[in-house]
Amino acid sequence: MHALAAALRSWPMLAALGAGLVLLALAAGAGGAMLPALAAAGVAALGWGGLALRAGRVIAPSTTLVVTAVALVGMAAAVSTGAAAMTDVAPGPLAAASVFIVVVALSAGLELRARSRLARAGAHPRGDRDAAASDTARLLGLVAGAALVAALATPALAATEAGESAVPHGTHDVGTDAPLPGAPAGHDH
Repeated sequence: MHALAAALRSWPMLAALGAGLVLLALAAGAGGAMLPALAAAGVAALGWGGLALRAGRVIAPSTTLVVTAVALVGMAAAVSTGAAAMTDVAPGPLAAASVFIVVVALSAGLELRARSRLARAGAHPRGDRDAAASDTARLLGLVAGAALVAALATPALAATEAGESAVPHGTHDVGTDAPLPGAPAGHDH
């Protein structure tokens, strides 16, 4: 069981990074009040994901649970009232970001539950539980988690306004025939 726990330990952090990227891409194309809300949520998700990944555990689980619940309720309200549609926020990427946020919320809830169980038992969290877990299990879990996040985030990012405006892969169209800065005159690019 320790190997499975070690393998899954990084998934909430990776989910937060995926949510942050999708939320920031949505903010880039959003208007009205959705722009700052999505941008702030994206920056917060990226920050929490990075700090938690560095710490190797869910950080500030109580605050994380409250913030994720507020974010999910806010997104549901934006969709149900039509505010998301009116401000050009695509529903697919918003749903993908919500899935990522649910993963973070569940992990925060599980962390709080574990802490509560330890407190009732009078035990203290073991600081060596990461040391006992296999490095291979952690690495495999990190790779699997990153692949899952990429599988969900990539199409979500492509479906945002920023993704739809991106230059197609394999082209280098800069929209002009002007020479690139520093390129010698008379040479094709």
